[in-house]
Amino acid sequence: MPQTRITGGDFRGRVVETPRGSLVRPTRGMVRESLFDILGDRVADAAVLDLYAGSGALGFEALSRGAAQVTFVERDERALRAISATAARFGCADRCHPVRSDVVRFLRHHGDDVAATALCFMDAPYRDPELEVVLQCLGSSPPALVVCEHHRRRALPGRAGLLRRAREVRHGLTTLTFYQPAAPGDEQE
Repeated sequence: MPQTRITGGDFRGRVVETPRGSLVRPTRGMVRESLFDILGDRVADAAVLDLYAGSGALGFEALSRGAAQVTFVERDERALRAISATAARFGCADRCHPVRSDVVRFLRHHGDDVAATALCFMDAPYRDPELEVVLQCLGSSPPALVVCEHHRRRALPGRAGLLRRAREVRHGLTTLTFYQPAAPGDEQE
């Protein structure tokens, strides 16, 4: 099984496994470490949403660094079984909520839950044609912060509903784009 190690916090050095033969592409350790350095104390006690969870590496990294709970949304049953197994091994199953669902469907049916989320990770497949649709869904019930991992050549919009791009950070072929709710009176382009 391919393995990814947690880079910091209580679970540092522990392994998150990815099912063999799956299309899951875990976020590289260097990118995760940089992301969580940027997030700092924002993670502590946060309710986190991990969209396109895959191996759950981002969500487990958040739990390792003090997140209160993580909802992992993934449509691949093998990936969800791996997430549940990792949660059991790490002793944090009570703080993990694996959900088998298409991301767009989940967002359209759980707007209130999404809006109550402090931190949302979105690590869609690099060529996912629904990425802008997912951003629009998030923008209709915006969490406090959305972090979208994508290929550097893929340009994301400056606005998505009530969300506005706040920052971009590049790591080789990977870009992290941060979105926050627009300030009152600044909702329109």
